[in-house]
Amino acid sequence: MKNIAICGSSLAGLTTPESFVETIKIEDVLVHCGLVHTQEPNFIPNDPIHREQVLVKKYAFSCNYRDKNLILKMATAGLASSFYAIGSEFAGTVVAVGAAVTDFRVGDRVMADNHYADFEIGGVAPGIPSNNSSREYQIFHPAKLIKIPPEMPDEVAAAFGLGAQTSYSMIRKLDLTNGARILVTAARSNTSLFIIQALQQYDVEIYATTTSPAFVTKLEQMGVKTVIPIDPNLQNLKDDPTLAAIAHQIEGFNAVIDPFFDLHLGRVVDLMALNARYITCGFYDQYSNFTGKLFEYRGQSMGAIMATVMLKNLHIIGNCLGQTGDLKNALQDYADGKLKMTLDSVFSGNQVGAFFERTYNASDRLGKVVYRYS
Repeated sequence: MKNIAICGSSLAGLTTPESFVETIKIEDVLVHCGLVHTQEPNFIPNDPIHREQVLVKKYAFSCNYRDKNLILKMATAGLASSFYAIGSEFAGTVVAVGAAVTDFRVGDRVMADNHYADFEIGGVAPGIPSNNSSREYQIFHPAKLIKIPPEMPDEVAAAFGLGAQTSYSMIRKLDLTNGARILVTAARSNTSLFIIQALQQYDVEIYATTTSPAFVTKLEQMGVKTVIPIDPNLQNLKDDPTLAAIAHQIEGFNAVIDPFFDLHLGRVVDLMALNARYITCGFYDQYSNFTGKLFEYRGQSMGAIMATVMLKNLHIIGNCLGQTGDLKNALQDYADGKLKMTLDSVFSGNQVGAFFERTYNASDRLGKVVYRYS
Protein backbone atom coordinates (compact mmCIF):
# COMPACT_ATOMS: atom_id res chain seq x y z
CA MET A 1 0.00 0.00 0.00
CA LYS A 2 1.29 3.44 -0.97
CA ASN A 3 1.40 6.44 1.36
CA ILE A 4 2.54 9.97 0.60
CA ALA A 5 4.19 10.83 3.86
CA ILE A 6 6.17 13.35 5.86
CA CYS A 7 9.14 11.37 7.06
CA GLY A 8 11.65 11.38 9.86
CA SER A 9 15.30 11.83 8.97
CA SER A 10 15.91 8.09 9.28
CA LEU A 11 13.45 5.44 8.14
CA ALA A 12 15.70 2.36 8.24
CA GLY A 13 13.68 -0.81 8.66
CA LEU A 14 10.32 0.86 8.05
CA THR A 15 10.26 1.10 4.28
CA THR A 16 10.50 -1.21 1.29
CA PRO A 17 12.93 -0.84 -1.64
CA GLU A 18 10.15 0.80 -3.68
CA SER A 19 9.88 3.66 -1.18
CA PHE A 20 11.83 6.90 -1.47
CA VAL A 21 12.34 10.09 0.50
CA GLU A 22 13.37 13.54 -0.71
CA THR A 23 13.88 16.85 1.03
CA ILE A 24 12.33 20.24 0.38
CA LYS A 25 11.79 23.40 2.41
CA ILE A 26 8.47 24.80 3.61
CA GLU A 27 8.62 28.07 5.57
CA ASP A 28 12.42 27.56 5.69
CA VAL A 29 11.93 24.26 7.54
CA LEU A 30 13.52 21.13 6.12
CA VAL A 31 10.75 18.67 5.24
CA HIS A 32 11.51 15.06 4.35
CA CYS A 33 8.70 13.74 2.19
CA GLY A 34 8.24 10.71 0.02
CA LEU A 35 6.40 7.59 -1.01
CA VAL A 36 6.28 4.92 1.69
CA HIS A 37 4.94 1.41 1.19
CA THR A 38 3.10 -0.39 4.01
CA GLN A 39 0.79 -3.38 4.41
CA GLU A 40 -2.78 -3.07 3.16
CA PRO A 41 -5.46 -3.20 5.88
CA ASN A 42 -7.03 -6.60 6.50
CA PHE A 43 -10.74 -6.06 5.85
CA ILE A 44 -13.13 -8.88 6.83
CA PRO A 45 -16.76 -8.08 5.86
CA ASN A 46 -18.33 -10.41 8.44
CA ASP A 47 -16.05 -9.43 11.29
CA PRO A 48 -17.95 -7.41 13.94
CA ILE A 49 -15.34 -4.67 13.62
CA HIS A 50 -15.91 -4.28 9.86
CA ARG A 51 -19.61 -5.19 9.44
CA GLU A 52 -20.65 -1.53 9.28
CA GLN A 53 -17.60 -0.21 7.44
CA VAL A 54 -16.23 -0.03 3.90
CA LEU A 55 -12.74 -0.32 2.42
CA VAL A 56 -11.78 2.39 -0.06
CA LYS A 57 -8.92 2.43 -2.55
CA LYS A 58 -7.74 5.99 -3.21
CA TYR A 59 -6.89 7.24 -6.68
CA ALA A 60 -6.01 10.82 -5.82
CA PHE A 61 -5.69 13.13 -2.82
CA SER A 62 -4.90 16.73 -1.93
CA CYS A 63 -3.70 18.83 1.00
CA ASN A 64 -5.20 21.97 2.48
CA TYR A 65 -3.95 24.85 4.59
CA ARG A 66 -4.69 22.84 7.74
CA ASP A 67 -2.24 20.15 6.58
CA LYS A 68 0.60 22.65 6.71
CA ASN A 69 0.42 22.58 10.50
CA LEU A 70 0.67 18.78 10.52
CA ILE A 71 3.53 18.77 8.01
CA LEU A 72 5.62 21.27 9.97
CA LYS A 73 4.80 19.55 13.27
CA MET A 74 6.10 16.26 11.91
CA ALA A 75 9.15 17.93 10.34
CA THR A 76 10.16 19.69 13.56
CA ALA A 77 8.87 17.47 16.36
CA GLY A 78 8.32 14.02 14.84
CA LEU A 79 10.46 10.99 15.60
CA ALA A 80 13.41 10.51 13.25
CA SER A 81 12.41 6.90 12.56
CA SER A 82 8.72 7.50 11.90
CA PHE A 83 6.51 8.84 9.11
CA TYR A 84 3.12 10.48 8.87
CA ALA A 85 0.77 9.89 5.93
CA ILE A 86 -0.71 13.29 5.07
CA GLY A 87 -3.80 14.58 3.29
CA SER A 88 -7.29 15.95 4.01
CA GLU A 89 -9.21 15.08 0.84
CA PHE A 90 -9.40 12.10 -1.50
CA ALA A 91 -11.18 10.40 -4.36
CA GLY A 92 -11.42 6.64 -4.43
CA THR A 93 -13.46 3.54 -5.10
CA VAL A 94 -15.16 1.17 -2.69
CA VAL A 95 -13.38 -2.19 -2.97
CA ALA A 96 -15.08 -4.05 -0.09
CA VAL A 97 -18.17 -3.52 2.08
CA GLY A 98 -19.12 -4.82 5.49
CA ALA A 99 -21.98 -7.30 5.75
CA ALA A 100 -24.32 -4.72 7.30
CA VAL A 101 -23.62 -1.91 4.81
CA THR A 102 -26.49 -1.10 2.44
CA ASP A 103 -25.70 2.42 1.16
CA PHE A 104 -22.56 1.54 -0.82
CA ARG A 105 -21.50 -1.18 -3.21
CA VAL A 106 -18.16 -2.32 -4.56
CA GLY A 107 -17.24 -0.03 -7.45
CA ASP A 108 -18.87 3.12 -6.09
CA ARG A 109 -16.69 6.20 -6.51
CA VAL A 110 -16.54 8.08 -3.21
CA MET A 111 -15.07 11.09 -1.46
CA ALA A 112 -15.20 12.31 2.15
CA ASP A 113 -18.30 13.82 3.72
CA ASN A 114 -16.95 16.28 6.29
CA HIS A 115 -20.33 16.89 7.97
CA TYR A 116 -19.77 18.73 11.23
CA ALA A 117 -21.86 19.07 14.41
CA ASP A 118 -25.20 17.47 15.37
CA PHE A 119 -23.78 14.08 14.43
CA GLU A 120 -25.89 11.21 15.79
CA ILE A 121 -23.95 8.05 14.96
CA GLY A 122 -22.26 6.60 18.01
CA GLY A 123 -18.51 6.20 17.76
CA VAL A 124 -18.24 8.24 14.54
CA ALA A 125 -16.63 11.63 15.03
CA PRO A 126 -17.96 14.68 13.15
CA GLY A 127 -15.81 16.58 10.68
CA ILE A 128 -12.96 15.44 8.46
CA PRO A 129 -12.83 11.62 8.47
CA SER A 130 -9.06 11.36 8.03
CA ASN A 131 -5.89 13.40 8.35
CA ASN A 132 -4.13 10.62 6.42
CA SER A 133 -6.02 10.69 3.13
CA SER A 134 -2.96 9.77 1.06
CA ARG A 135 -3.19 6.20 2.36
CA GLU A 136 -3.95 4.18 -0.74
CA TYR A 137 -6.35 1.92 1.18
CA GLN A 138 -8.39 3.06 4.16
CA ILE A 139 -11.42 1.88 6.12
CA PHE A 140 -14.34 4.28 6.73
CA HIS A 141 -17.77 4.31 8.24
CA PRO A 142 -20.30 4.86 5.41
CA ALA A 143 -21.58 8.02 7.13
CA LYS A 144 -18.22 9.65 6.38
CA LEU A 145 -18.47 9.05 2.62
CA ILE A 146 -20.50 10.45 -0.24
CA LYS A 147 -20.76 9.26 -3.84
CA ILE A 148 -18.97 11.21 -6.57
CA PRO A 149 -21.21 12.23 -9.48
CA PRO A 150 -20.21 10.65 -12.81
CA GLU A 151 -19.61 14.10 -14.30
CA MET A 152 -16.76 14.76 -11.85
CA PRO A 153 -13.20 13.52 -12.62
CA ASP A 154 -11.14 11.94 -9.85
CA GLU A 155 -8.72 14.88 -9.80
CA VAL A 156 -11.54 17.34 -9.15
CA ALA A 157 -13.20 15.09 -6.55
CA ALA A 158 -9.90 14.79 -4.68
CA ALA A 159 -9.82 18.55 -4.15
CA PHE A 160 -13.50 19.48 -3.97
CA GLY A 161 -15.13 18.47 -0.72
CA LEU A 162 -13.66 20.71 1.97
CA GLY A 163 -13.79 23.92 -0.03
CA ALA A 164 -17.25 23.25 -1.44
CA GLN A 165 -18.82 22.09 1.83
CA THR A 166 -17.31 25.04 3.73
CA SER A 167 -18.22 27.71 1.19
CA TYR A 168 -21.80 26.50 0.75
CA SER A 169 -22.22 26.46 4.52
CA MET A 170 -20.89 30.01 4.88
CA ILE A 171 -23.11 31.37 2.12
CA ARG A 172 -26.14 29.58 3.60
CA LYS A 173 -25.52 31.17 7.02
CA LEU A 174 -25.25 34.66 5.51
CA ASP A 175 -28.82 34.47 4.16
CA LEU A 176 -27.94 36.88 1.37
CA THR A 177 -30.45 39.29 -0.15
CA ASN A 178 -30.54 40.35 -3.79
CA GLY A 179 -28.15 43.16 -4.57
CA ALA A 180 -25.94 42.55 -1.53
CA ARG A 181 -22.39 43.90 -1.75
CA ILE A 182 -19.98 41.22 -0.55
CA LEU A 183 -16.29 41.52 0.27
CA VAL A 184 -14.26 38.29 -0.02
CA THR A 185 -10.83 38.52 1.61
CA ALA A 186 -7.70 36.53 0.69
CA ALA A 187 -9.15 35.92 -2.76
CA ARG A 188 -6.37 33.54 -3.85
CA SER A 189 -6.97 31.14 -0.96
CA ASN A 190 -8.69 27.92 -1.91
CA THR A 191 -11.73 28.63 0.27
CA SER A 192 -12.20 32.10 -1.22
CA LEU A 193 -11.90 30.72 -4.76
CA PHE A 194 -14.73 28.28 -3.98
CA ILE A 195 -16.80 31.10 -2.49
CA ILE A 196 -16.29 33.35 -5.51
CA GLN A 197 -17.38 30.55 -7.85
CA ALA A 198 -20.37 29.62 -5.67
CA LEU A 199 -21.58 33.24 -5.44
CA GLN A 200 -22.03 33.38 -9.22
CA GLN A 201 -25.49 31.88 -8.73
CA TYR A 202 -26.62 34.81 -6.57
CA ASP A 203 -27.75 38.31 -7.48
CA VAL A 204 -24.93 40.00 -5.57
CA GLU A 205 -21.92 42.21 -6.24
CA ILE A 206 -18.61 40.56 -5.37
CA TYR A 207 -15.55 42.51 -4.33
CA ALA A 208 -12.30 40.87 -3.30
CA THR A 209 -8.99 41.73 -1.68
CA THR A 210 -5.68 40.06 -2.40
CA THR A 211 -1.99 40.56 -1.68
CA SER A 212 -1.19 38.94 -5.05
CA PRO A 213 -1.76 41.59 -7.76
CA ALA A 214 -0.78 39.16 -10.53
CA PHE A 215 -4.15 37.40 -10.20
CA VAL A 216 -6.43 40.42 -10.55
CA THR A 217 -7.45 39.64 -14.15
CA LYS A 218 -8.13 35.96 -13.46
CA LEU A 219 -10.24 36.78 -10.42
CA GLU A 220 -12.24 39.32 -12.40
CA GLN A 221 -12.81 36.69 -15.08
CA MET A 222 -14.33 34.47 -12.36
CA GLY A 223 -16.97 37.11 -11.70
CA VAL A 224 -15.47 39.49 -9.15
CA LYS A 225 -16.66 43.03 -9.88
CA THR A 226 -13.55 44.70 -8.43
CA VAL A 227 -10.36 43.12 -7.13
CA ILE A 228 -8.39 45.35 -4.76
CA PRO A 229 -4.70 44.53 -4.28
CA ILE A 230 -3.85 45.51 -0.70
CA ASP A 231 -0.72 46.15 1.31
CA PRO A 232 -0.48 43.29 3.85
CA ASN A 233 1.09 45.68 6.36
CA LEU A 234 -1.92 48.02 6.58
CA GLN A 235 -3.29 48.28 10.11
CA ASN A 236 -6.77 49.09 8.77
CA LEU A 237 -8.08 48.36 5.29
CA LYS A 238 -10.04 51.61 5.33
CA ASP A 239 -6.61 53.21 4.75
CA ASP A 240 -6.48 51.67 1.28
CA PRO A 241 -7.78 54.49 -0.99
CA THR A 242 -9.51 52.20 -3.52
CA LEU A 243 -11.20 50.06 -0.90
CA ALA A 244 -12.22 53.08 1.16
CA ALA A 245 -13.73 54.78 -1.91
CA ILE A 246 -15.76 51.68 -2.79
CA ALA A 247 -17.01 51.26 0.77
CA HIS A 248 -18.02 54.93 0.87
CA GLN A 249 -19.83 54.72 -2.46
CA ILE A 250 -21.86 51.63 -1.53
CA GLU A 251 -22.33 52.74 2.11
CA GLY A 252 -20.40 49.75 3.41
CA PHE A 253 -20.29 46.06 2.58
CA ASN A 254 -23.35 44.02 3.50
CA ALA A 255 -21.25 40.93 4.12
CA VAL A 256 -17.60 39.98 4.55
CA ILE A 257 -16.47 36.39 3.92
CA ASP A 258 -13.05 35.79 5.44
CA PRO A 259 -11.01 32.57 5.64
CA PHE A 260 -8.49 34.07 8.11
CA PHE A 261 -10.03 36.08 10.96
CA ASP A 262 -6.66 36.92 12.52
CA LEU A 263 -5.57 38.60 9.29
CA HIS A 264 -8.72 40.58 8.53
CA LEU A 265 -11.37 40.93 11.24
CA GLY A 266 -9.65 43.83 12.98
CA ARG A 267 -9.06 45.54 9.65
CA VAL A 268 -12.46 45.25 7.92
CA VAL A 269 -15.14 46.14 10.48
CA ASP A 270 -14.84 49.85 9.62
CA LEU A 271 -15.76 48.99 6.00
CA MET A 272 -19.00 47.21 6.87
CA ALA A 273 -22.53 48.57 6.56
CA LEU A 274 -25.04 48.77 9.40
CA ASN A 275 -26.45 45.34 10.27
CA ALA A 276 -23.87 43.66 8.03
CA ARG A 277 -22.64 40.12 8.55
CA TYR A 278 -19.07 38.91 8.88
CA ILE A 279 -18.33 35.20 8.65
CA THR A 280 -15.05 33.36 9.03
CA CYS A 281 -13.96 29.72 8.85
CA GLY A 282 -10.34 29.77 9.98
CA PHE A 283 -7.20 31.48 11.12
CA TYR A 284 -3.81 32.09 9.54
CA ASP A 285 -1.46 31.56 12.49
CA GLN A 286 -1.47 27.77 12.59
CA TYR A 287 2.20 26.91 12.42
CA SER A 288 4.41 29.76 13.74
CA ASN A 289 5.23 27.68 16.84
CA PHE A 290 6.97 25.19 14.53
CA THR A 291 8.86 27.70 12.38
CA GLY A 292 10.11 30.16 14.96
CA LYS A 293 8.62 33.02 12.91
CA LEU A 294 6.28 34.88 15.21
CA PHE A 295 2.96 35.96 13.77
CA GLU A 296 2.52 39.74 13.86
CA TYR A 297 -1.10 40.74 14.33
CA ARG A 298 -2.28 43.82 12.42
CA GLY A 299 -5.62 45.41 13.14
CA GLN A 300 -7.67 47.03 15.83
CA SER A 301 -7.80 45.80 19.41
CA MET A 302 -10.60 43.53 20.55
CA GLY A 303 -12.14 46.44 22.42
CA ALA A 304 -12.19 48.62 19.31
CA ILE A 305 -13.57 45.76 17.20
CA MET A 306 -16.41 45.06 19.61
CA ALA A 307 -17.23 48.74 19.95
CA THR A 308 -17.75 48.91 16.17
CA VAL A 309 -19.68 45.63 16.20
CA MET A 310 -22.10 47.03 18.77
CA LEU A 311 -22.46 50.49 17.24
CA LYS A 312 -23.18 49.04 13.78
CA ASN A 313 -25.21 46.06 15.00
CA LEU A 314 -22.87 43.74 13.14
CA HIS A 315 -23.26 39.97 13.13
CA ILE A 316 -20.07 37.97 13.71
CA ILE A 317 -20.52 34.36 12.58
CA GLY A 318 -18.17 31.41 12.94
CA ASN A 319 -18.24 28.45 10.58
CA CYS A 320 -16.61 25.04 10.84
CA LEU A 321 -16.91 22.92 7.71
CA GLY A 322 -20.56 22.31 6.76
CA GLN A 323 -23.41 19.83 6.64
CA THR A 324 -24.04 16.91 4.31
CA GLY A 325 -26.72 18.98 2.58
CA ASP A 326 -24.16 21.68 1.75
CA LEU A 327 -21.91 19.14 0.06
CA LYS A 328 -24.81 17.50 -1.78
CA ASN A 329 -25.89 20.89 -3.12
CA ALA A 330 -22.37 21.68 -4.28
CA LEU A 331 -21.98 18.30 -5.99
CA GLN A 332 -25.32 18.72 -7.74
CA ASP A 333 -24.40 22.23 -8.86
CA TYR A 334 -21.12 20.92 -10.26
CA ALA A 335 -22.93 18.10 -12.08
CA ASP A 336 -25.40 20.65 -13.51
CA GLY A 337 -22.60 22.93 -14.69
CA LYS A 338 -23.49 25.69 -12.20
CA LEU A 339 -20.34 25.46 -10.09
CA LYS A 340 -16.78 25.56 -11.39
CA MET A 341 -13.71 24.48 -9.47
CA THR A 342 -10.22 25.92 -9.89
CA LEU A 343 -7.68 23.11 -10.28
CA ASP A 344 -4.08 24.25 -10.52
CA SER A 345 -2.13 21.08 -11.36
CA VAL A 346 -1.84 17.30 -10.93
CA PHE A 347 1.27 15.33 -9.96
CA SER A 348 1.97 11.60 -9.84
CA GLY A 349 4.68 8.95 -9.54
CA ASN A 350 7.92 10.24 -8.05
CA GLN A 351 6.75 13.88 -8.12
CA VAL A 352 6.15 13.96 -4.38
CA GLY A 353 8.48 16.84 -3.59
CA ALA A 354 7.15 18.76 -6.59
CA PHE A 355 3.59 18.20 -5.33
CA PHE A 356 4.37 19.73 -1.93
CA GLU A 357 6.41 22.53 -3.51
CA ARG A 358 3.50 23.48 -5.74
CA THR A 359 0.97 23.18 -2.92
CA TYR A 360 2.78 25.39 -0.41
CA ASN A 361 5.65 27.29 -2.08
CA ALA A 362 4.52 28.32 -5.57
CA SER A 363 3.72 32.03 -5.75
CA ASP A 364 1.96 31.53 -9.11
CA ARG A 365 -0.36 28.76 -7.90
CA LEU A 366 -4.09 29.39 -8.34
CA GLY A 367 -6.37 26.64 -7.11
CA LYS A 368 -5.91 23.17 -5.69
CA VAL A 369 -2.96 20.87 -6.33
CA VAL A 370 -3.62 17.13 -6.57
CA TYR A 371 -1.45 14.02 -6.35
CA ARG A 372 -2.72 11.03 -8.32
CA TYR A 373 -1.49 7.48 -7.87
CA SER A 374 -0.28 6.08 -11.17
